[in-house]
Amino acid sequence: MSAQRPSGLTAVLAFSGLLALSGCGFGGPAHGPPTPGVAAVVHMAFHSFEPSTVTVRAGDTVEWRNTSVIYHTVTADPTLADDPSDVSLPPGAAPFHSGRVAAGELYRQTFTVPGTYRYTCLPHEFEGMQGTVVVTPAL
Repeated sequence: MSAQRPSGLTAVLAFSGLLALSGCGFGGPAHGPPTPGVAAVVHMAFHSFEPSTVTVRAGDTVEWRNTSVIYHTVTADPTLADDPSDVSLPPGAAPFHSGRVAAGELYRQTFTVPGTYRYTCLPHEFEGMQGTVVVTPAL
């Protein structure tokens, strides 16, 4: 008896089921309660950051939660981006890169230099997966 391969429809339905699970509590800390001390939360969806722009004050921490079923990165380092113009940092700010953030995991970055940070997801940069953090001066 030979093994049968799932049909294309079966594979699509299975993938759709995983996507549905990803939006209803499937996974690790990305689906947990709000984290104390975090000023803004950005969800890493299938090919987007949601919301795409957040505004925080200098000294605040932003948390990215991977609620997708695939890994992502949060990268504000023009030397790593395919197109360096997809990433920008305010003068005096150090570049940052999360590395792979697996499905259900999270990444935090504290911002100390006011200005606008444009970042990307390296594996999905070509699909336009970019976001922005605007950091205003601390009070």
